[in-house]
Amino acid sequence: MKLSPLVVLGMLATLGAIRPALAVDHDNIDADRPLDFDDAETIAFRERASEVGAGLAQRRGGKLGLASDVEYLYGFAKNWHLNLGVHPSLLGQEGQSRQFDVGDLAVGVQHNFNRETTSTPAFGFRADAYVPTGRGSRGTDFRLRGIMSRKFGRYGRLHLNADLNVNNSPNAGERRTLPGVLVGYSLPLGYPRRFDRTLVAQVGMRAATMSGDSAITNIGIGVRQQVAQRSVFDLGIKSDIAGGGNDRERFRVIAGYSTSF
Repeated sequence: MKLSPLVVLGMLATLGAIRPALAVDHDNIDADRPLDFDDAETIAFRERASEVGAGLAQRRGGKLGLASDVEYLYGFAKNWHLNLGVHPSLLGQEGQSRQFDVGDLAVGVQHNFNRETTSTPAFGFRADAYVPTGRGSRGTDFRLRGIMSRKFGRYGRLHLNADLNVNNSPNAGERRTLPGVLVGYSLPLGYPRRFDRTLVAQVGMRAATMSGDSAITNIGIGVRQQVAQRSVFDLGIKSDIAGGGNDRERFRVIAGYSTSF
């Protein structure tokens, strides 16, 4: 099934206009804001939030291009939230000119099993389906993500994400299943004197799309700044530093904004 990019963006804009009751938090980490990992916490019941990001990216052998993301979250039940998103881009593969791609429509849920205690980490999971709205995309793909978060050091937290991506319509030579793992770290800066800024960092490894390519290693660092009671600004940079394949990115610099309204 193919959906018009205008329909996809219209759906997200309409959902973003619904008024929520609660606030986003600089210390509650969501994927793409600004790095790739999630923490085990969900947004609050009946909370609604919109998240947008834009920046520069360069694929291996390609020209410098634009990358962005738009996402809507809704806490539809206690310890559950829904997320809808697209990742429009203007990028080029090696030897190709830049092409605009609205990206696949992502529809997912995240669940938190438990709160962290002194002896037990917080656990959660996330499941996403990717409807083929992007350029050249076909078949609905899926991703399952297991999440564990726990305190590390005096004020920091570690976040372990284990992924299984399923490509339902692989081309010749492409993998059908692509595992990956991410280790994220978050640290409130200036705490306990202040609590409005969080440092985030990650290191991870994922399987390349093509079966003959080696696994891709990536790193990233960023910061999330509370700019209002209901709003957070984020800035980050990440890079695939090792591995093969055209899906490897030399770097991506992203600035984003999250708000509940």
